[in-house]
Amino acid sequence: MDPKLTEVAQLFERFKAAFVRNDFDTCSNFLSQLKVKLTEFRSLPPLFEDTPNAIRELTLARDIYEHAVVLSVKIEDQDAFERDFFQLKSYYTDARDRLPPSPQEYPILGLNLLRLLVQNRIAEFHTELELLSSAALENPCIKHAVELEQSFMEGAYNRVLSARQTVPHETYVYFMDLLAKTVRIILSGK
Repeated sequence: MDPKLTEVAQLFERFKAAFVRNDFDTCSNFLSQLKVKLTEFRSLPPLFEDTPNAIRELTLARDIYEHAVVLSVKIEDQDAFERDFFQLKSYYTDARDRLPPSPQEYPILGLNLLRLLVQNRIAEFHTELELLSSAALENPCIKHAVELEQSFMEGAYNRVLSARQTVPHETYVYFMDLLAKTVRIILSGK
């Protein structure tokens, strides 16, 4: 295997070990290093050069950015979430035909929809929905966000509050708590 690829893979393993320990400061440090090292891979967006290790590099980079998105939720940093999500998104769209599907794709896409809902960016929420395939719209993670948005727009706040109990993925809790806080503010009339 290519020495650069090996180095990035080893650093990513150290990142994941820190993540499991909930050592998020160490994770953030490793993530910064990983992002710099990824810039050396010409197979990654926006170049997408066909290199001998392109598939492995693309897959590793996608995994790193997926972990970065989840880390941003764990440390409750919505700006980092947005940055990391947009770096990741091209792996779900532009590199789709080059990579096997990721089991984290729909949970992360749903998480982004929740973020847009929490931030009251409804037009962007609907734009993101329009970009999804019909199969994606049937996924429980995506459906959850769509049903929340519908309940919120209908003023069915009890459904919004109770939806926290049925989150399809553990990472959704952070945004669900923010949404519940918004609902409580609305209901209190402040």
